[in-house]
Amino acid sequence: MLFPSCQSAVKAYIREYASKIKKSKILDVGCGDGEYTSLFCCNNNKVFGLDIKERVIPEFKKFQFVKGNAENLPFPDESFDLIISFDVLEHISDDQKAIKEMYRVLKRRGKVFLETPNRERLSWWLLFLIGKKRIYPLKLGENCIHLREYTRVEIEEKFKEANFKRVKIIPFWLGLRGGWFDKGIVVLPKFLEKICQCYFLKAEK
Repeated sequence: MLFPSCQSAVKAYIREYASKIKKSKILDVGCGDGEYTSLFCCNNNKVFGLDIKERVIPEFKKFQFVKGNAENLPFPDESFDLIISFDVLEHISDDQKAIKEMYRVLKRRGKVFLETPNRERLSWWLLFLIGKKRIYPLKLGENCIHLREYTRVEIEEKFKEANFKRVKIIPFWLGLRGGWFDKGIVVLPKFLEKICQCYFLKAEK
């Protein structure tokens, strides 16, 4: 699909990544309804989903749910081969502590695969041009509040500060979301990367 919706493009990208993970112990920090978590329940993986309350939809409940807080993960050091987290970090009060906790519970050479909104996405620039500013905390829905959002440099620096190595940032999807129009492009030319919708991050302990 040349012009997919943001959600469908994100899910397709996560599914592709998940299909390559085999025989791994995986933790999804902030698993929510479990839709993305369930994509990793294949290839003999052992998958855990953590959230502050259980909201997992029955059809996605293919993993072990654990009630807990991202800032104090209820697992021993070096427990997981892979940590995943999608649209979560921007909601956490102490994001740096959560990142350090991810590092702690990862095994040596374990990996993290994460997605978070780009603060300077296209909609941000359009608001900026008409003289409006986004104020944080930013309420995007009844139960959706972003305490902050990140630029590419900011999210990269946070993971490097937590001692992660080989930090790679992937700009993803460009378009406008909401209403009747939710179409965009997935692979961005270099000069448009700064206004992408979100970033995927890959890093290693």
